[in-house]
Amino acid sequence: MKFDTKQEGLETLFKPYQALLLEWIWEINEHQRIGVNSNKAHQYLQDTSESKSRASVIFFLNDLVEEEILTYEERTGKGGHHRVYFPNMNRDEFSAYVVRSINDKLKTIFPQTEQIIRE
Repeated sequence: MKFDTKQEGLETLFKPYQALLLEWIWEINEHQRIGVNSNKAHQYLQDTSESKSRASVIFFLNDLVEEEILTYEERTGKGGHHRVYFPNMNRDEFSAYVVRSINDKLKTIFPQTEQIIRE
């Protein structure tokens, strides 16, 4: 994630296609746990103005796993093993995670400000 103060919403943290994809994953998982594989995610983007390569989608989904925003299950099927992705946190939990992450990073960059803030 990169924080871009010139953008709005999730686009302050992600590219437009990434923000759209993450919102979609949260939306379809709002009421029940529904896994998304890279093919389904890629197909979703094909129907939007943010169409990207399947490789870009896979890299982004795996980046979200590394950030612990998504989790996955290995499944077997046509073509062998593949990952099925699920949200590891909802929107509110994600918001708290982002605020904590940015705050923690700022404290390491500007440790002297913590004393100033307390005063």
